[in-house]
Amino acid sequence: MDETPMLRAIRLLMRVPGHNLLFRWGLALAAPYSATIRPRLVHAAPGCLELGMAKRRAVSNHMGTLHAAALANLMELCGSLAVQLTIPRSARWIPSGLDIRYRRKARTAVRARCGLDPLDWHQNQDVPLQIEVIDEHNEVVAEATLHMRIGPRR
Repeated sequence: MDETPMLRAIRLLMRVPGHNLLFRWGLALAAPYSATIRPRLVHAAPGCLELGMAKRRAVSNHMGTLHAAALANLMELCGSLAVQLTIPRSARWIPSGLDIRYRRKARTAVRARCGLDPLDWHQNQDVPLQIEVIDEHNEVVAEATLHMRIGPRR
């Protein structure tokens, strides 16, 4: 999978001290709601993205664990950004669904991982992306399938 200009920019950004603050500012401009969980870049490579999220009160529920909506937000952002980092300028995408399974309570900070196989960006198709959320004990706390509609720009 080729490195797109956006992926190259993210990888350069990750070398800068304070890159996660800059990432969140950019995200807040582009997708304000997604920035509310304060995601951080962990790893970005062609076809692979990993985002982290700290456990803090603003994203916790009444039981003191990470809220299901915050986890869903993280998973959707991870999958969408993985696509955005690999898509050519001649194609477009939009999420069309999200199927989530919560496996256990998220009591610690977490990270979401999404891998993306090479795609034919110039054919209209629905692509299922697998995303998993792992806690600090390397236990899967949630899994999701993000359904992504991709195709050529018209």
